[in-house]
Amino acid sequence: MVRRARQLYRDILDGRYFVAIPFHWRLEIGNALRRTVAAGEFDLRRAQKAIRWLLGFAQNHCLTCEPTSPWDELIRNADAWSVSLYDVLYLDLAAKIQATFWTADLRLYRHWHSRLDLRWLSVGWIGFYPETAPPLVSP
Repeated sequence: MVRRARQLYRDILDGRYFVAIPFHWRLEIGNALRRTVAAGEFDLRRAQKAIRWLLGFAQNHCLTCEPTSPWDELIRNADAWSVSLYDVLYLDLAAKIQATFWTADLRLYRHWHSRLDLRWLSVGWIGFYPETAPPLVSP
């Protein structure tokens, strides 16, 4: 998966993709890095370096968006789609701009893959990048 993520990163740097991210992404990244420090996988200095790099990447290559739907609709969709409110912000943004939502969250991808009623929404797992079509068999 790391090789595929690097390929996606290079494609973004080369201007092949426009990247839109919801406003809360910094909180999710910060929390993930906090968990890696708490688990002893990163030291604090490495986590701080990672967040600085990510903030710079986002500033130079991403458009940060406010919610694209009213909050009551987002909550209804989170319930209907059986995902967290955090995840529905990414999915809703992708739906509104008719984009593929690329995720490294295999659990979220498998959930989407199992829901035939959600196939209208384009979701890709980074482990399958650059293919955008769902695989014949869930990973």
